[in-house]
Amino acid sequence: MKESLPGLVVTGASGFVGRHFLASAAGKYRLFCLARRSRQEAGIPDYPDMRWTQVDVAEWAKMRDVLRCIKDHGGADYVLHLAGYYDFHNMENPEYERTNVRGTRNVLKLARQLGVKRFIFASSLAACRFPEPGQTLVEDSPADATFAYARSKRQGEDLVRQEAEWFPSAVVRMAAIFSDWCEYPPLFVLMRTWLSESWDSRILAGHGESAVPYLHVQDLTRFFLRVIERSDELPRFVTYNASPSTTGSHRELQDAVTRYFYGEARTPRFFPRWLCVIGLVLRWRLGRFLGHEPFEAPWMAEYIDKKLLVDAGWTHAALDWTPTARLSINRRLLLMVDNMKAQSEVWRQRNEEALRRAPQRPNLVIVHHLENLRDQLVDRIVEEIRLPQNAELFPRHQELKPDALRWSIMFVYQVLISATRARDKRLVRQYARAIALSRYREGFTVEQVQGALTRAGEIIVKGLSACPELAHQQQHIYDYVNLSFQLACDGVADAYEVMQEQGPELGELLMGSEPPMEAADLQQMVRQLEDLCEDAAPTFLGPPR
Repeated sequence: MKESLPGLVVTGASGFVGRHFLASAAGKYRLFCLARRSRQEAGIPDYPDMRWTQVDVAEWAKMRDVLRCIKDHGGADYVLHLAGYYDFHNMENPEYERTNVRGTRNVLKLARQLGVKRFIFASSLAACRFPEPGQTLVEDSPADATFAYARSKRQGEDLVRQEAEWFPSAVVRMAAIFSDWCEYPPLFVLMRTWLSESWDSRILAGHGESAVPYLHVQDLTRFFLRVIERSDELPRFVTYNASPSTTGSHRELQDAVTRYFYGEARTPRFFPRWLCVIGLVLRWRLGRFLGHEPFEAPWMAEYIDKKLLVDAGWTHAALDWTPTARLSINRRLLLMVDNMKAQSEVWRQRNEEALRRAPQRPNLVIVHHLENLRDQLVDRIVEEIRLPQNAELFPRHQELKPDALRWSIMFVYQVLISATRARDKRLVRQYARAIALSRYREGFTVEQVQGALTRAGEIIVKGLSACPELAHQQQHIYDYVNLSFQLACDGVADAYEVMQEQGPELGELLMGSEPPMEAADLQQMVRQLEDLCEDAAPTFLGPPR
């Protein structure tokens, strides 16, 4: 990484905002990206001067490793804290406390120990109550909304304010963020309804005056960059409204969307609020009974004909930043409709992914337990392979030096952790094909190699299944562990067939360099796989660097 570039930590880097921000910030900063997903899974390019770590910010033990890695690579000057949990159920959820509050506390602790120049906290205008008629939200309006997500954001803002004695900070309350593909769930659901042939395609609740401010994600990334660039000039603690001072009502949006799609606007049918309440409750209960919970929930009736009016003039002047006219919601609806028509499958996938935000990814839960049980399970596998009664099953394994056997098992185990974290089993299969080359040359039969892998998989599955926290994760344990070892065994069989037919020299050409089998080299390779700041799905399987 270029030491001359300022260091920037970005949490929630794999999310909607994070992906767009990285595209704008790449090449300008040394980027330390923290996310629950791998870079590959999120579809993010391997930008220069970027290190990617799959980590849950709510787990301080893992964040300590992140701290060490960042310090080892030149430190960081800024933190952009985008990571957060939200859903549209409007109900209590432990993730609000775990991710939004505890996670923010951990990221602030990280920032303090890094000695950063500015901490930027992504909050939301939704943390504030809708203003009374004739009033607007401004930068010093209190974060006083009472639903679970809003309370967690208020707590986050309070934590940032308290930490301002250690480093300058900025709270950024964001409008409803969208892209040319929509990717804002409430708007997506509205558009899907308005452009359908359903009986409710023309219905607008109340007078159709429900309205919030919308901001294009490109304008938001420009906003964050402006805060970082002007950090030295800004107050030690400041709150900004990343928003236009205009809103888009449902009536205006429906008019534009249907006009762009059909060539002329469809006349809406207005339903009084009391009738909408009854309809929402009935639809909600029926959907839950049938197992297809609708997006529209009864709590949404409270906001019929309410307007989230914002005056962001002070922010615009303070940062010399204003939303770009061509990126306004009214202008971009034309592109949204065109993308919807021209690339309907991409449109659907992007928006349905935004609707399905998982609070805690099962693969990371399994990784957490794999890491905690590693030494215990590796020792158990080694003991099993070296049992006297297994001499006929694993004769060549028992001839290995104890250290070499243990580190070879440790390497398999660490490959499993990396593949599970990245949700990419190609790494396991690649490992199996490479390890087969070494074992073939050493005289191991294919049955011996597959047998050792199968026994290792059985012991790991048994160890995970005994964890009370994983009692309801048996399907995921099968998907990430059982299937991985089945693929490994299949990869070994493929490799042996190639080498038996073509010889090990051609096998080496087809499968790449074989990994070393000496204990010291294997130990070094395990340490490389352990590095949390490496790519979550490393492809390296050759000699140690």
